[in-house]
Order: sequence, then C-alpha cells, then structure tokens
Amino acid sequence: MKTPVLIVGAGPVGLALAGDLGWRGIPCLLIEKTDGAVTQPKMDLVGVRTMEFCRRWGIVDWVENAGYNRDYPQDYAWLTALAGYELGREPFPAPREENPPEQSPQKRERCPQDFFDPVLARFARQFPHVALRYNVELIGFEEQPQGVTATVMDKLTGKRERIDAFYLVGCDGGASIVRAQLKIGMSGSPVLTHTTNVMFRCEGLEKLHDKVPGYRFLFVGPEGTWATLVAINGRDRWRFSLICDNTRRTFSENEICAAIVRASGRKFDFEILSILPWIRRQLVADRYGTKRVFITGDEHGHSGLGRPFLEARSLHSRMGRSEPARFVRTRTSPSGDP
Repeated sequence: MKTPVLIVGAGPVGLALAGDLGWRGIPCLLIEKTDGAVTQPKMDLVGVRTMEFCRRWGIVDWVENAGYNRDYPQDYAWLTALAGYELGREPFPAPREENPPEQSPQKRERCPQDFFDPVLARFARQFPHVALRYNVELIGFEEQPQGVTATVMDKLTGKRERIDAFYLVGCDGGASIVRAQLKIGMSGSPVLTHTTNVMFRCEGLEKLHDKVPGYRFLFVGPEGTWATLVAINGRDRWRFSLICDNTRRTFSENEICAAIVRASGRKFDFEILSILPWIRRQLVADRYGTKRVFITGDEHGHSGLGRPFLEARSLHSRMGRSEPARFVRTRTSPSGDP
C-alpha cells in the first residue's frame, strides 16, 4: 500500500493533522493501535489557539455541541471537603456565557477528549482522500532518501502489511515507538509527581453538598493539596485525581473509594468507571525528527494542544516543498474559509 503521509496515533494531534491535510487536499493514512475509545480523557479544555484552527476548518459548532453541559459553572474552589469548609474560589463563567478575549475572535471551549476526538475524526473522515484505520499498530519503519517504508500489524487478525509513504509523522504519545526508533532522547525531569485519575459516575452530586457548583474542586488537608475533582462532562461524570509525591504507589479500589468519600465529607453512591495511574513529567525532545520522519504532540514533551496543533499545521509546508505535485488535490472545506 502507498500513501503520501502516514500518521501514527489517533489522539487529538494525529486526528487534527489528518483533517488539516485532508482540508488542504493532501491524501494521508492515519493508523491507531487501539479501537479509539477514550475511557480517560487526557484533555478537557480546547484552548483559544486550537479553537482558532477549528474556526478555520468550520467545525466550531461541532465542538460547542459535542456534549459538554455549556451552562455548567466553571469556577475553581479550594475546600477541606465538599461537606466541609470553602477556603477560596475563583469564579469563571459557564462556556455559553464566556466571551472571546480581545486578541481573538474565538474563545476557549470545554470539550473533553472523549467528545473532542470524535469531532476531529468526523472532520477528517469527510475527505475521501483521508483514511483512518483503528486496531492497526506500527511495528517498525525504514527511512530512505525518497520516502519511508513502514510495517504495520492488524491487531484483530495479526496480519502484517507494508506501507510506503513519502512521510511518516509520529503522534503516538509519550511512549512513542516513532521517537524510540529514531533514538530521540528527552531532556528534563522524568518524574514530578505520581497521580491516580479515577473516572466515576454520580448523577446529582451537586445536591449532596451546599457549595456553589464549579468545574474544579481542589481539596486541601494537613498535607497540602491532596486531590482534585473535575466536572468532566458537566453532568454525571467526574474525574477524581489523587495527587502524590514523586514516589510511585498503587492504590486499591477500597483506598480510592475511601479517598473519594474523604473529599466529599460524607458517604454517597457512585460508580467507578476507570482508574489510570500516571506520571507528571517535565520533558522535551532533543530533536523533532529527520528529513522524512517527524514527531509532534506529547511524544516530544508539549502539554496542551495549541503548540502541537500549530506544529501539525506547519508540517504540510515542509512536505509541500519536497513533493508538491505528486499528491496535492483540490482543497475542500466545510466553511469555505481560506
């Protein structure tokens, strides 16, 4: 199989790159080793710069209507517990009421990854010259002067396949196989804190306490800030983050339930959906690729989407300088914007 651009990883950056290339008339293939389901959203805010890209692509309405409760207050509050004392609060308007900053025609939008990824996939799929293939894993690749040969495997059948591309772009996260094969090192602090994220469901949690609803609650105890609670969809799903120091520790489900009850200040019924231990790092890649193979997104150390989106956007310029006539098609856009 041949494709001008092979993208590895269908997170927000990989999907955005596929959509942007499609919008510009450049055929590409995106592969993702999972089925694409997001059980632990790793981002929940689409910033101003990223929303400006969505505005250019004509998909702002899709983001706004992706599923988050846009009437939900976005306050930050510091508490001893939901049923305890409120120590401080920083008010923020609900997404529907927030105005754009004076520097931009577009404002940020609350849209967790399990809502945002499907929006970007929908955007990319509308272009017939863009293909998304899930449950397909990159095994390895070889770079030649005129292109890249990748070996991929269908995880459902075990079948291996060769893909020839002019360019390969790794958008496959902090444990990137693309970065590893290129032997690109990372500089900085490999461990800042160990945190355990817990997604749980509880409808009507706001009725169990007397605090004004907010997007993020930060819980303060004798040890300092020890946990946070985020209204992940502004309705019935919540992300509880148990913050530790730089020592790795695995918590049992009973310990996690006890911590959630401590943060609430009272017992209540809830359903744990998923648990994800993770490491907060401060790292940046020593370099960002070669002539034919690039990395962008989490795999070279940026958190947030604005910078990786900008990098993904700029990749087409490098590609076009080398291979402009081979694979550029007529650009189409849902908005018609230049």
